[in-house]
Amino acid sequence: MSQTLLIAPAWLGNSGLWTIDAKGRRKAIDAEDAGLSDDLADRLEAWMDAFDAIYEEDDEARSRFPDAVEQLAWEAEGAAIVEAIRGELGAGWTVTADLSGWQEMTKP
Repeated sequence: MSQTLLIAPAWLGNSGLWTIDAKGRRKAIDAEDAGLSDDLADRLEAWMDAFDAIYEEDDEARSRFPDAVEQLAWEAEGAAIVEAIRGELGAGWTVTADLSGWQEMTKP
């Protein structure tokens, strides 16, 4: 049976990993539960820490990276992490990323 893993940023300390069931419901999981190596789990955690650092709790719409270059670098690292996860988990997994949730929230 194939499994689906979604990488989607979530605020404040969440791993950003979600499994998707047959009905499309998300369930948060951590890197260990997904079977990721310690190195990849650390890389994912650092990526999410960078995301947590821009969070403006009082006004989520103000949550932004300092500049476009930093945001693009963060997004590129997210895409690289998706590819690394695909490599580790293999063909039995579908691995995707969704950055639209937080991007919609931060539009002026």
